[in-house]
Amino acid sequence: MTDRAAVRELIGRDPPPEAVEWARRAVATNARVVSVVALAGGTSHGNHALILETPGSTVEVVLRRWVRPDWRESDTEYTAEYESAAYGLLANTPVPAPRLLAADVDGDECDVPALLLARVPGLRIEPGEMARLVRPLAEAIALLHASVVAGTETALLPYRPFCEPAAVAVPVWSKHPGAWERAIGLSSLPDRDPRTFIHRDYHPGNALWAGDAVSAIVDWTTASWGPASVDLSHMRVNLALSAGPDAADEFLAAYRSTSGSGPLDPLWDLKMAVDFVPDFTADHMTAGQLGRLDAFVLAALASL
Repeated sequence: MTDRAAVRELIGRDPPPEAVEWARRAVATNARVVSVVALAGGTSHGNHALILETPGSTVEVVLRRWVRPDWRESDTEYTAEYESAAYGLLANTPVPAPRLLAADVDGDECDVPALLLARVPGLRIEPGEMARLVRPLAEAIALLHASVVAGTETALLPYRPFCEPAAVAVPVWSKHPGAWERAIGLSSLPDRDPRTFIHRDYHPGNALWAGDAVSAIVDWTTASWGPASVDLSHMRVNLALSAGPDAADEFLAAYRSTSGSGPLDPLWDLKMAVDFVPDFTADHMTAGQLGRLDAFVLAALASL
């Protein structure tokens, strides 16, 4: 399914009664469903907030369902079972993340594979507000990188790019095609960075906020065993696009001061920018955003 409007409609559609009933029973046999509301922001999963009442308490959960019909072909390994394993690894760490309550990894109880998560209070922040909040973003991901747990390397898939550099063409919208040609070539170079538990898709839209603090990092579908630099440069590309290059640099400086890590190899900025190319087209990006992506690549090349 490639039609964006059709995917959005499917993601926002109410879950069927059997899925809601599964969530209700997972909370408590005597729970009563008060409301079911679609959550905004997802591009692959149906995420719905459920409020349930039990005698003496109110419980808020998130029902996360693998509703996109082509996920078995496009995201073969990133299953509900895999994401549930990632939440299991997070459970005893200080990383701000939702808590897994139940999993129907084969869709035996629900209409499709699903997870049930405790809902973490928090809001998503508009891109224009990101510039002042880069330190909490850095501190939150630094906790993950410092929280390696036994068995992580075997429980997680090894890092891989979303798109192999050899399959990426120089973007037709770029005013600096030569820079992109060089970036694509360099992106194929191997790295020797140490591996750790990474989120893999760390961007502002995957953070929830309580005031000026990150209350939760969400969407652990592609959590991986890979270089911390993947999370740093992935966020840097996003910040450069939404808040400007200064915000991307301040994020990195905050991470380094928090974690005590060394400099970021600019090769990772190139690798992550190239990884974005198939998604960044003139059809759904502004001219300003595309120009900032050009500038990001030029700056990374100048830093090599």
